[in-house]
Amino acid sequence: QINGVDQPAMDQAPYIKNDRTYLPVRYVAYGLGIGDNGIIWDAVNQTVTLMKNDKVVQLKIGSTTMLVNGAAITMDAAPEITAAGRTCLPIRFVAEAFGGTAAWDAATQTVTITI
Repeated sequence: QINGVDQPAMDQAPYIKNDRTYLPVRYVAYGLGIGDNGIIWDAVNQTVTLMKNDKVVQLKIGSTTMLVNGAAITMDAAPEITAAGRTCLPIRFVAEAFGGTAAWDAATQTVTITI
């Protein structure tokens, strides 16, 4: 859901790895108000760039370093490509990079992102 409104189903379910929740990059971006033109995938360098307003966030598959407008931020989880071929991101760090917060509700297994 985005702002309480159901969205089309994702083509891969979110998952938890090492206490971090991962979602496919496209759906993370949509949830943050980033459209298709603000999502760039560089297959050669295995880097995803998300752009919204004056913010540019870059993440590299397998790297715990995220660049926010060129400044390096260390994450405790790295983006990865799943067996299904989807690029998945640790949602908390990406939400925070765009000024949001992510809250985990263990009882319902739900992540709520507030922007």
